[in-house]
Amino acid sequence: MASRLLKQLCELDIFTLMVFKTIYETGHANITARELSVSAPKISRCLSSLRAAFDDELFYRRQQKLKATPLAENLYRPVCDFIQSVYQLELQASSRRDCLTEGCLQIAVGYGLLSALSKVFGQKEITEKLGKIRLYKWRGDSADLIHSGELDLGISLEIPDNQELQLTTVGECREIGLVCRADHPIWQHYPNITLEDITHYPYVYMSVKNFNERIDPLELYCQQENLPSPEMDSVEDVEEWHAHLLTMNSIGLAPATELCQTDRMSELKYCLLPASEVDKLQRTLALPCYQLIERSNDYRRYSQAQRQLIIDLVSKLLDFRVQPAEERRFGT
Repeated sequence: MASRLLKQLCELDIFTLMVFKTIYETGHANITARELSVSAPKISRCLSSLRAAFDDELFYRRQQKLKATPLAENLYRPVCDFIQSVYQLELQASSRRDCLTEGCLQIAVGYGLLSALSKVFGQKEITEKLGKIRLYKWRGDSADLIHSGELDLGISLEIPDNQELQLTTVGECREIGLVCRADHPIWQHYPNITLEDITHYPYVYMSVKNFNERIDPLELYCQQENLPSPEMDSVEDVEEWHAHLLTMNSIGLAPATELCQTDRMSELKYCLLPASEVDKLQRTLALPCYQLIERSNDYRRYSQAQRQLIIDLVSKLLDFRVQPAEERRFGT
């Protein structure tokens, strides 16, 4: 019995269910026909299909209206929920088509690159080559959204578990910046600030999956060099990181590409960590590489030329170098 009912339900189309919903709400077949812009005979055929599928009269005449049977009363809410789900599917598909029509690329960007990339991708000469681009913060479900096609690609330190996604290494951040309050005592050591100097003060770092979520390179360096570890805190949000630096008088290290956010805060000052100190960190724990995360070539909505331009732009940002004219912004 259940198998027969399921088969008959599967043969019902969405319009027939809309007929059920409208008759239930109006109590009239002719009003239903008018609202759905179809003929009265088509409404009758749909009602016959519904009665056959559910083996129930569903509606009976009473006082010039169609009144729902007990089964129809129980079916109304599930039918409404199903039709609403169909509307949601339509909205998502329409939104996706609009995005495709506009040629808008959807890119999820991981820690350290979002602010810097937004400035680059917003330049007129870049948008002329890549089209409109919408950037999202990389989140826990970003890899799944790329796999399903809701995002086009990702640029992140995190390596997704999904084996169907393709990864291309685009480089690592070669410059590390030190950030803290402008009145912090660490600046007395500028420009030759060392890791040993940093260990004397509270330290806060951004926890990044697949990199320092278990131990930060500075903490590991202290262990290997038998140095007392500084007071350490980890955060998962850039705003929280900035708040910690401002209120806890702590020191933070961040990719140079992330430092552009600090420009907006006059209370904070930053400088690039000397190359010798960056090398010390890399010897304890290799700095993570950013990955371009994509679907296979058959499912991409961008050309090989656009893909290569994105890789080149990211690589250029990661190879950031401070020019002499800019040095006054760092520490002095």
